[in-house]
Amino acid sequence: MTQNDGKIDRNMRVLVSILHHYLNIKTYASGVGHSKLPGQGNPAPKGEFYVSFALPTNYPEVIEDNLSIMKEAIRLYEGKVFLENDNETYNFPIKDGCCSWTLSGYGVTPINFASTLFSQYLLAKKNK
Repeated sequence: MTQNDGKIDRNMRVLVSILHHYLNIKTYASGVGHSKLPGQGNPAPKGEFYVSFALPTNYPEVIEDNLSIMKEAIRLYEGKVFLENDNETYNFPIKDGCCSWTLSGYGVTPINFASTLFSQYLLAKKNK
């Protein structure tokens, strides 16, 4: 775990850790829906999650390798997990040479998607 892992919702830690440690993707925001928590707002509706991250544009082959692993995992959750390039979808500017992306899930838990993502990562490494 990294120094900031304590700030990550416990329901998101495994997914964020897999993105950081195996796909070398650094996230900057994440949230998962909860039942109403006293004194806290929910970052996402119950049953949903999101993770936002930025990828440098100067290493397209590395980006494509990592995104293809993620896309393969997403394919197994058709209609439940989505990946959007925020620069294209929401007209976010490319800042500091990075594109912004958001991974979101509906009706699937972050831990289940994390498990599938890690399996796809291992499969991709085995096939190289």
